[in-house]
Amino acid sequence: MHDRRHPDTNDSAFNVVVYVEPGPPNPTIDEHARHMLEDHSVCGTSGGLGYVVLEKSDFDRLWAGVDNGDALGTACAILQLLGPEGEQFINLEQDFIYGWVEQEDEQHGRILLLQIIPRSQMRSAWNAVNN
Repeated sequence: MHDRRHPDTNDSAFNVVVYVEPGPPNPTIDEHARHMLEDHSVCGTSGGLGYVVLEKSDFDRLWAGVDNGDALGTACAILQLLGPEGEQFINLEQDFIYGWVEQEDEQHGRILLLQIIPRSQMRSAWNAVNN
């Protein structure tokens, strides 16, 4: 588990790849999510990684929320599905930036990447404790 109190210096704290059903097959979904993160990250790849597969109607609502600029509300909706590892980042907009990347995948259709990025004060606090 990646602890939100220990953000990496120049990287995301946590990342979530969201697929529409059926998503990649179970044996390869972890690898596909990792490639999605590596190929489309806007702030690095060393934070934790989770993934979720949603029914089409739920995915469409999420996509619409992202399109309408609701980064925080859509992030909270997804993070609660990931248990404690995701829940530790809910409603901490004073400490983190919640950013979405929309992608089209030839094989799996529309895909969303959520990146949770520590704000500068989180990085400063971490550096102060560890120096």
